[in-house]
Amino acid sequence: MEPKIWDDAHTVSLGAGPVGVVLSHGFTGTTSSVVPWARGIADALGVRVLAPRLPGHGTSPEDMARSSWRQWFSAVEEAHDLLQETCTSVFVGGLSMGGALALRLAETRDVAGVLLVNPAVASRNPLIPLAGGLRHVVRWQPAIASDIKAPGAEELAYDRVSVAAVAQMSGLWRAVVRELGRVSAPVMLFRSTEDHVVDDSSHLLLQRRLPALQLVPLPNSYHVATLDNDADVVVRESVAFIRRHAEESRVA
Repeated sequence: MEPKIWDDAHTVSLGAGPVGVVLSHGFTGTTSSVVPWARGIADALGVRVLAPRLPGHGTSPEDMARSSWRQWFSAVEEAHDLLQETCTSVFVGGLSMGGALALRLAETRDVAGVLLVNPAVASRNPLIPLAGGLRHVVRWQPAIASDIKAPGAEELAYDRVSVAAVAQMSGLWRAVVRELGRVSAPVMLFRSTEDHVVDDSSHLLLQRRLPALQLVPLPNSYHVATLDNDADVVVRESVAFIRRHAEESRVA
């Protein structure tokens, strides 16, 4: 029997038009975390936005423990390929681990641009690379959800993290970092000044390996910036980025 999907965790499809945008939610999270971002882009630009539910997410922590990063990436690939059937150009974006999935897509597909919100591709935590072995000893870790500065805002996500899923995420990171040189599309990276989930190793690595990357600081948000005080900045700068590079694609 297929696991029941939470009401606000289903794949989201918004808007229509010749330009497409794929937005991925993050590790243990749901599509609800990127809906304001998706809606802001769709409304401002008249483009089609797809935010796929990643397998194992929005159902149960046990379901996520059985999923793999390749399944998560397949959901993003399928969304891209669906948009590509009718769109002249497709952009990709992601929050947290969704940023790693977005970068992986940019390594393997021809995308028009990449939008990253507090992306996770590395960590200073020495236990994360060991998760593949630790999962046989420790099954669960405390939740990482709702790192949000705005009072009353909450992220719909799991209340615990599977160590097996952490091992999968670590495998995704290795695959992404190994092939960052294949990313040729323009990249905009939104980085919260204070983030209690993703440390600075990810954005420092990306700045070093992607020299054309454009960094946008988010001074008034924590990790889940798409639901936080700077959500309007994320939407506004994303819209400007997509508009600029979609026009460049048409000229080319």
